[in-house]
Amino acid sequence: MAIAEMKKLTLLALKKDKPRLLKTMQRMGCVQVLEKSEEEQSCPDPRSAQRLEEIQGTISRLDGVIARLNPFDKHKAGLLSLRPQAGSDQIAMAEAGRAQTMEVVARVEQIERNINELRARENRERSQIEQLQPWEALQIPLEKLGETKTALIWLAQVPQKNMPAMKEGLSALGPVTMEELGQGRNGVNALLAAHLSVRGELEELMRSTGSVRVQFEDVQGTPALALDQLYSKLMRIDEVRQQLREEILKLADHLPELRLLRDVEAAERDRLEAGQRCVDTQAAFLLTGWVRADSIQRLEKALKRVSPVCQMEFEDPAEGEQPPTYLCNKAAISPFESIVKMFSVPNPQGIDPTFVMMPFWVCFFGMMVSDAGYGVVLALAATFVWWKLKGRGLGRMAFVLALGGLSTVVWGAIYGGWFGVTAYTPLLDPMNDAINVLIVCVVAGSVHLLAGLGVAAYMNIKRGKPLDALFDQGFWVMLLAGLGLIIFLPSVGQVLAIVGAAGIVLTGGRGKEGNVFKKLIGGLGSLYGISGYLSDLLSYARLFGMGLATGVIGMVVNMLAGLLMGSWIGWIFAILFLVVMHTFNLFINTLGAYVHSCRLQYIEFFGKFFEGGGREFNPLRNNTKYVDLTEGES
Repeated sequence: MAIAEMKKLTLLALKKDKPRLLKTMQRMGCVQVLEKSEEEQSCPDPRSAQRLEEIQGTISRLDGVIARLNPFDKHKAGLLSLRPQAGSDQIAMAEAGRAQTMEVVARVEQIERNINELRARENRERSQIEQLQPWEALQIPLEKLGETKTALIWLAQVPQKNMPAMKEGLSALGPVTMEELGQGRNGVNALLAAHLSVRGELEELMRSTGSVRVQFEDVQGTPALALDQLYSKLMRIDEVRQQLREEILKLADHLPELRLLRDVEAAERDRLEAGQRCVDTQAAFLLTGWVRADSIQRLEKALKRVSPVCQMEFEDPAEGEQPPTYLCNKAAISPFESIVKMFSVPNPQGIDPTFVMMPFWVCFFGMMVSDAGYGVVLALAATFVWWKLKGRGLGRMAFVLALGGLSTVVWGAIYGGWFGVTAYTPLLDPMNDAINVLIVCVVAGSVHLLAGLGVAAYMNIKRGKPLDALFDQGFWVMLLAGLGLIIFLPSVGQVLAIVGAAGIVLTGGRGKEGNVFKKLIGGLGSLYGISGYLSDLLSYARLFGMGLATGVIGMVVNMLAGLLMGSWIGWIFAILFLVVMHTFNLFINTLGAYVHSCRLQYIEFFGKFFEGGGREFNPLRNNTKYVDLTEGES
């Protein structure tokens, strides 16, 4: 239950030292720089603003080029690969080689433009091919079509259904001939030749029959010759495109430099953005921010080394001021912080529930997956991922699942389930002893609820409100514990339940205004909250339901596989079926157990004490995308 103490930092230093001070803070990653207030006047550095704009443009270009080259990466990192690290030497080389790297960017961008132009040309050529193909049988050069002093030669498309009407109309015109060249999508392709004197009548006939005149203004030679030329152009386009792709493939070798430069630029962008949140004068600057109390000595020493004349002041948050929240837990507990943050970041004046929540989450996860064989597989697979990733990123989630897998082994052994097979007489049998298993689940839920009330009582005592702890949590613990003990120790349980209920009635309405009668009515209303606790207890039946579902599905899978085992081919299919279906059962129940174990924490547990609404601590640090910058890490 650790929320790091925060101090307000005020730093006054010379403006010339600002870049180095910000870089030191970024390396240490322990200072969240605050925005300056609207009332504070500043003299912004135009060069800094211009450089920030340049960097943002550079990062955008680098991101685009990296995305373009990624499909051609010959050394793609696997899902379980660690990100490369870059120290001082590599960062210096990236900065020194910025010009050469940006030349690669410019060349990739030019190639992309060329490819787009080729694509546009290809579309034009293919469109023209599509127009010319229906006329391939025409032996007359297209430039010869049109009109002479006495005649006209046209290409036309005549709807198939109107061909009889077209022929009849042409026979009535006199000096007109029509040659059919083939069938097209839009009708019959035809060559028309007529005396110029009947042009008007011919145009009217074409309109009445829905015929369309076809013209090729920029094409020379016969359609067959023009098509050959177009096919040659397409082949040339393919050759050029292939050359560009080969060049792109070679340029993909520069991806490591591109990614490193992108992250180096991003780090500088973050420093410049933090610098803009400072108050600047001509010669000095003022920075305010939040810093973890346990980092103050390291930070002060590092900043003094950079700028001996800088002045720092650390103070507690002002009244009504809410600092950011940083959860600080031991290595075995910190991976579970992500589960808490998915619900809400704790209020800094509240409590970090990770330590208390963790054992319940792990226990409930195991009860819901509930098959020891699945637990072994999950624990081994998750442990491998955690080891491979050194506990970073996805490795933290793998650690959570590894502990969930160990819990599953324990509960699976208690339930007797090993890949859907009950190998021995279990301590608890969800199939044949459902009532006892359900009781165990409800008891586990009761402990969970009482732990939530205990945390709430601890918070009241810590805040100097021991009576509130007794009235708001202590009496409820007596009532709930008494109701549970009635089954085993009736006399003790009855006394506890009566004392708890009486205490709730007498104190539950103490905050209401009015006379004693109104306060007692409020206390009776508080006692009605027992229905909410009963509803919460019923929620823990999902521990039984999901655990039973895992076992039943595993048993059905085994039964179906047994039906296949009749021959050697059947054995092969049965083994494949078992592997696929048990893997699916493990996956779907792991997902369900994760979600529902979180739900039990969020609704039933956190509802008793959790105070959210915090803002996560977001210090200036090397927040990179591809490479871990380790330059001068503290």
